[in-house]
Amino acid sequence: MKKISILFLIILSFSGIYSQDVSDMGINQTGDQRFVTVQGFIINSIGEFKEAWKSAGGFYIGYGKISASDWALVLQTGYFNFTRNSGNTYTGDPSFHVIPLMIGGRYYIARNLFQPFLLAMSGVNIISERYTLDGKVTDHTVGKLAFQVGAGVGLELSENLAVEIAGKYNSHTIDPSSLYNMTGLEYGLGVIWYLHP
Repeated sequence: MKKISILFLIILSFSGIYSQDVSDMGINQTGDQRFVTVQGFIINSIGEFKEAWKSAGGFYIGYGKISASDWALVLQTGYFNFTRNSGNTYTGDPSFHVIPLMIGGRYYIARNLFQPFLLAMSGVNIISERYTLDGKVTDHTVGKLAFQVGAGVGLELSENLAVEIAGKYNSHTIDPSSLYNMTGLEYGLGVIWYLHP
């Protein structure tokens, strides 16, 4: 995991430097720009949450608008499903899946061939959890506040299409009454389709 994080930071740093050298290629974006995005991702759980649910996979779909000042407003939803840690004692076909409803923003450090960005999202996770522990059945669906912060970089392939990678820290629940927060490190790969008037 450390190697992935280091590689991601190197790519992000390189793209920020390199993007300054390609502004004369005619790829630089200016003005407001709307887009839709689809992203697949994996989450590696961290902290106490990992003792119960070790990892997850899923997807996001989103809609956003980049302003002329390089800030973007993003609406995002999707689905992800956690895999049980084989070391726990859950029985009864345990499952844990989440539907996120998020709003947030991005700041684009550069908008050229390479487009590095910082991001922050917040909203509500609709969490469905089912398992049996020591004969007690838990089966409920609740909404919990959540947030994520991270960074990524896009690569523009054409006037309408780009690909991007992103790394994020997730706190899937913000609830002081919980025994632990659902936290994880997320790595994603996606495509962006720019909507032109």
